[in-house]
Amino acid sequence: MRSYAVEVGQAVAGARRVYETDTRFGRQVTVGPRYFLAGALLIMVIGLVLRLWNLGGASLWTDEVLTAIRAQAPFQESLKSIMSAGNQTPIYFLSLRLFPNTTEALLRLPSALLGLLGVALLMAAVLRLYRNPEMALWAGALLAVNPFHVWLSRTARPYSLVFVLSLLIAYTFLQMARGNRSRLVWGVFAAASTVAYATHFTAVGLLGAQAMIFVFGWRTHSRWFPRWLAAQALAAVPVLTWTYLVLRDPPPVASYWIPRPELRDIPLTLWNMTLGYDGVFKWTMVPGLMIATLGIIFGLGYALGDRQRDERNFFWMWLIVGPLAFIFLLSTLIVSIYVDRYFMVMLSAVLLLMIQAWARFSPRLWRIALGVIIVTCLYSVLFSFVDGSYHRDDWRDAAAYVAGRVEDSDAIVLERDNTFEAFTRYYQQSEPYLAGEDEVEDADMILLSEIPDTNALEQTADRLWVVYRNPNEDVHRLGLMPDFDPFDPRLSAMGEWLSAYRPQVLEIQTFNGMKVLLLDPDSAPLPAGN
Repeated sequence: MRSYAVEVGQAVAGARRVYETDTRFGRQVTVGPRYFLAGALLIMVIGLVLRLWNLGGASLWTDEVLTAIRAQAPFQESLKSIMSAGNQTPIYFLSLRLFPNTTEALLRLPSALLGLLGVALLMAAVLRLYRNPEMALWAGALLAVNPFHVWLSRTARPYSLVFVLSLLIAYTFLQMARGNRSRLVWGVFAAASTVAYATHFTAVGLLGAQAMIFVFGWRTHSRWFPRWLAAQALAAVPVLTWTYLVLRDPPPVASYWIPRPELRDIPLTLWNMTLGYDGVFKWTMVPGLMIATLGIIFGLGYALGDRQRDERNFFWMWLIVGPLAFIFLLSTLIVSIYVDRYFMVMLSAVLLLMIQAWARFSPRLWRIALGVIIVTCLYSVLFSFVDGSYHRDDWRDAAAYVAGRVEDSDAIVLERDNTFEAFTRYYQQSEPYLAGEDEVEDADMILLSEIPDTNALEQTADRLWVVYRNPNEDVHRLGLMPDFDPFDPRLSAMGEWLSAYRPQVLEIQTFNGMKVLLLDPDSAPLPAGN
């Protein structure tokens, strides 16, 4: 383990005061309590602003609409919705029922506040584990502006909760590994593990990383292994019970949209978790990308080389390697579940190993390096706010557009259940609809997935409003997906159907994440060039 020599009050050049010295690398810690508190407060303010700014401005995207249903519907209906997914656990969704959740902002607020809590907990954990206030501030700053964490903290999904629980579990486990096995530490560890396993299945990655510490340090940790194993068994009871109830009537798990990963997906995942990934390569990303890549590579190497002297970094290494390797192999060989947001459990490990790697260089060099990453991340977040690319699915404007133009003889065509739920949520909230029933045209809703013969659609109404959600999916991107051709028959069943009626399309309106087309089956083909 790393030893520290504390020399409080030692004067150094430039009138700085040395608070601690890392005797292995000779690094002096010159961040005092006042500086730390001021820096931590500034970091928290920045983190708060990035997570709360215009929180309700974007429409709920399809996964968030499911969250809204589970938070707002009657309890039995909510439970049925969660169980029907097959691959989701209930804690996060049911907990939202305890808080106000009637608007987009309120529905996302718990995730945003948990995201901010994650920033504070990371700084506190680093301060306690490494006794280095400056390292704690850098870790907090990197997380506060991290695009991956910011986007998922602004989403009504359980990922910011997963980060908080994962960090609590990792911190308490490392405390126990260092000999602090008080009742309080055991209690927090067991409670956090229980809630984490019942929040998201990917939390099992923590179990694997802990197991590797016992495997490689059996002589040191064998005495408390039985108690750890008992705590894990108790923590698994709720999630195993839930899994048993779900599997009694197993639902079909739709992972068809998740492609089998390739080796290139691993660096893209790490790119996303350090700098944010939107699928577009920009030269402004190059310095930050090089720094992050070198930091992760060296960090993993140092953690492996120092495994006998520093179990903290060895644990972080396994928390990265374990989930990545397991999910990659599972997705390649059996069923693909490789999606970046499922790796939230290892985000703290990625950031801490990157910091540890660069901190071995001269203070001027590593501070500049980490500063470049922070500036790059902040630019990515703010630029997405400016250009609106954080709006993934603009159901609100699309629904209002259709509601304001629909006629009583029209029909509205949607592809499947999740798009139906999202569209009708905002269709019923549009101004024409709220103006009064007598002033709103009543259009039939048609699900393409329930029509065996799509040719029969032309007989259902005089005109068809086709709401076509972007079929492009990406396991890395969290915001706006790339544009698509609605008449491309290769993209989806909707595109295949539309390709046959392209001449009868009267108008196309584009919104973030979708296109709205007005189709008149009886109309003459449009002139060439339209």
